[in-house]
Amino acid sequence: MKGRQVGLLNDKDIVLQAVDAVGKWDVMLAGIKNDEILIVSKRECPSHLTIDGNTLTIRRYDPDNYIQLLYQDEKVFRDYKIFYFVKTYMRKILDLLAYLEVSRLSMDFKTSE
Repeated sequence: MKGRQVGLLNDKDIVLQAVDAVGKWDVMLAGIKNDEILIVSKRECPSHLTIDGNTLTIRRYDPDNYIQLLYQDEKVFRDYKIFYFVKTYMRKILDLLAYLEVSRLSMDFKTSE
């Protein structure tokens, strides 16, 4: 198995258990970074969750606020290994990240002239 393991679980299993605990019908996106789980959901969730005997911190964002946050800091997405997502929501995120990258390249090109 690849990745860091908590007990016998790999990162993907940890994220999927967290999604189930929060309520997968309400989660738009979920990922993991070290001992922190990213949950994008309209539904409130606990700030900590114990999985396989280890306590993990949950960082939850509202789906609309998360998209706005990406304009300011892409690390809130890029730093996490994403294992669960709703396809249409992920498409929005990927489109936004592509737009930001093209904008950044365009600015770099203009300043180099």
